[in-house]
Amino acid sequence: MKTLLKNFTSACLALASLALTTHTAANPIEQPPTAWDAWAKWVEKSHPITDSQGHGPDIGGNEWSHALNQRLQITNPSGHALEIGSHEWRTAVEKKLKEKITTAPHETRKLLSSHRTEARFDGIADHRCRGRTSLCPDECGDSGKLATFTILQYLDHQKSNGYGDPKQKRFQILIEDNHQNSKVPAAIRATILTLKPGDRVRLDWNHDCITRAGSQFPQRPIVALTKIPAQP
Repeated sequence: MKTLLKNFTSACLALASLALTTHTAANPIEQPPTAWDAWAKWVEKSHPITDSQGHGPDIGGNEWSHALNQRLQITNPSGHALEIGSHEWRTAVEKKLKEKITTAPHETRKLLSSHRTEARFDGIADHRCRGRTSLCPDECGDSGKLATFTILQYLDHQKSNGYGDPKQKRFQILIEDNHQNSKVPAAIRATILTLKPGDRVRLDWNHDCITRAGSQFPQRPIVALTKIPAQP
């Protein structure tokens, strides 16, 4: 079994670059891969065995499989242990993950700060994720087309608590990943693609804290983006 790298989750209160995006979890309700390495990678996306620092066993290895078995408490309908790695065991794992998704609590969103600005569009460039997860840099969803804006002036800035982002000099957002999956709403993406470097825009975004299935992570969605007509 091949050695893969590690997966991780983002910290909610991290006040890092505004280019932060979230990793996309696997959807166990979809048909899982059949090849072992791909299947193990698919499982890890939904139920990470590695910790938030990327420490843990090699994904797909014996230690990883036993840790997964223990955490999910895999047994047959009679409550007896299954042979780890067997078809019956994999089916039981998939069933557990489906139950985990269908019983997961709803997502909640807390506003930490709001930013209402006028900005200059600087362009779109290729971005390569430098994370150290099992999926980085090509499958994590954080590599792709990165749009950059320079903040010219703030029209309004509100912080709900001490963890909200302060005023920024620059805003960056990934508009699509390296597999051409959109990372922003269709209307926002369409507007960005019409812009040329140097265009002035009205740019508003929020800094939110998302709670989902017991995990917390930041999001900074654009809530308004319009081009400011050039002065005659």
